[in-house]
Amino acid sequence: MKTIPKGLFITFEGPDKAGKSTQIKLLEQKLRCQGYEVLMTREPGGTLLGEELRRLVMQFRAEGIAPGAELLLFGASRAQLVHNFLLPQLTAGKIILCDRFADSTTAYQGGARHLDAGFIAALHQFSLQGRWPDLTFLLDLSVEESFRRLQTARTGKHDRFEEEDRKFHHQVREAFLQIARDNPQRVRVLDASQQVETIAEKIYQEVARVLV
Repeated sequence: MKTIPKGLFITFEGPDKAGKSTQIKLLEQKLRCQGYEVLMTREPGGTLLGEELRRLVMQFRAEGIAPGAELLLFGASRAQLVHNFLLPQLTAGKIILCDRFADSTTAYQGGARHLDAGFIAALHQFSLQGRWPDLTFLLDLSVEESFRRLQTARTGKHDRFEEEDRKFHHQVREAFLQIARDNPQRVRVLDASQQVETIAEKIYQEVARVLV
């Protein structure tokens, strides 16, 4: 298996049903075929503790979760993922593909919940230990199309964020786009309404530039 000095950390962001999971799997298959050792994870989650926290933050309804508590639950899951999984695997030279990461907290808890941006930045500094993604793909999709896909694919329980109204999700989308504008060296915005194969090829081309 090929390894990369200091590893390669790639994250995928965007609204629900933008196709993040599909694109992660396609990229993982492509890179594995080229001999790279690739690991996939998700956020919140990715560790035993993280998965328990994911269940709480996504599904807990016994009482309302305060925005600040929600933020800290995400931060706790991320700190565990970084310490127990990300840093050791990146040090070993592996490629990690992650479904959501710190940008989602900036967009959801910052942009839509309107929590203090300075505190969120400090939380990221603490939990990430300075290890931001090397490359982030923002799969951008209109709120209307996201809702349409959610209704079409609806199975089982809604998570707490899927239940939020359109205004909330418009704020999330604008926050993601602002993150992209603020971080052009890291974030690549892709139109998630395109064909799956078209998006996958664009993603691979960007990753190939980093691997050269």
